[in-house]
Amino acid sequence: MSEKYNLIKKDFQHIILEGTAYEVGQQQAEILKRQNPEAAKWFASADIDPSKMGFDSFEELQAFYEEYCPGITDEILGFADGLGVKPDQLQLYSPPIYQPGNCSQLAVLSSVTNNKHVYVGRSYEYHHNENDFRLCTLRIKGKIKHIGFTEFLLGRDDGMNEHGLCVTFSGGGTFKKQPTKKGFNFFLVTRAILDNCKTVAESVEHLKKTPISGFWNFLVTDKNNSAALMQFFDGEYDVRQIDKNSNEQWLFSTNHYVLPSMVQYQKYAGDWILKNSKKRFELIDSTLSHAAPNISKEDIKNLLSKEIYDGLCGHYYTDYFGTLFSIIYDLTDLKADICFGAPTHNDWQKPFSLNDPVGVNHFSAILPDKSIKLDQLWDTS
Repeated sequence: MSEKYNLIKKDFQHIILEGTAYEVGQQQAEILKRQNPEAAKWFASADIDPSKMGFDSFEELQAFYEEYCPGITDEILGFADGLGVKPDQLQLYSPPIYQPGNCSQLAVLSSVTNNKHVYVGRSYEYHHNENDFRLCTLRIKGKIKHIGFTEFLLGRDDGMNEHGLCVTFSGGGTFKKQPTKKGFNFFLVTRAILDNCKTVAESVEHLKKTPISGFWNFLVTDKNNSAALMQFFDGEYDVRQIDKNSNEQWLFSTNHYVLPSMVQYQKYAGDWILKNSKKRFELIDSTLSHAAPNISKEDIKNLLSKEIYDGLCGHYYTDYFGTLFSIIYDLTDLKADICFGAPTHNDWQKPFSLNDPVGVNHFSAILPDKSIKLDQLWDTS
């Protein structure tokens, strides 16, 4: 593969906040206004019409959010007051945005790790201009503490909470169909689980009852050696669960459907992403199989750190398949090893915890961009 890159530089933030939900919302607005006035202006520029979203009133829309993500209304109110606008002027209440992202994710139970820890590894692939580039640790009074990368500020791409529950997601690879079901995008669903669930069992029940729009693979894992992969296709879903007594001791997914009732939806995938996804899927399977029953954090880190198809790191940022960040969550120790930007060009940072001191920290990262047409699987004919 070519080593000629367009080196893109990005600034990541780690924001650590605590207080009531309302106070945390206000704090986020103040940080946004200070650091990115244009983004703050955009978030305050909506003109919400609930009738176009299937609701009779704005209050009904708010109640819908609060039902499936309890506590979010107070945080949004604080955010609105911090920006000096009414809640119905916030883009946070805009219709769900469907972004057919990529990503790889894996969960490994303690029976097959060298130190008997439960690990979750994930890489997040997307476009270099379409992410918050923000890691957030929240300690909200009355809610479960968590750490994770943000999406749409108040949503989450992934995360781990103080009970040792981790949630990650990957896109279902569906590019030939638009969602029709009214419901939430991945980022509020992920946030709701982190805020309100303690175990995989609770998370699965939450996912089953939540209206979900789009095409997603959710992987939930807890420190008690349970994991579940739930694949969604426009309101339909299937689930596979494992625990310490299962024959399988790891779960993983990339960007195609693999659960029995969902395989039929591979037909909606883009040609390249399906081939790419299957290659990454096979690589994860072979790597874990070879390293078991002594899978180490370093094995997972090496898998995440090498360029595809020796590893999971992608360099096609302009083509929506560049690794923005990679993470290894240790659910046993409640720590997170994180690489901001592509692990091929950036160092892994020392483990983050749920108890890092309040404040805002900055991390510079390099995103090495090149054309997807240089990929060995690229063939549109």
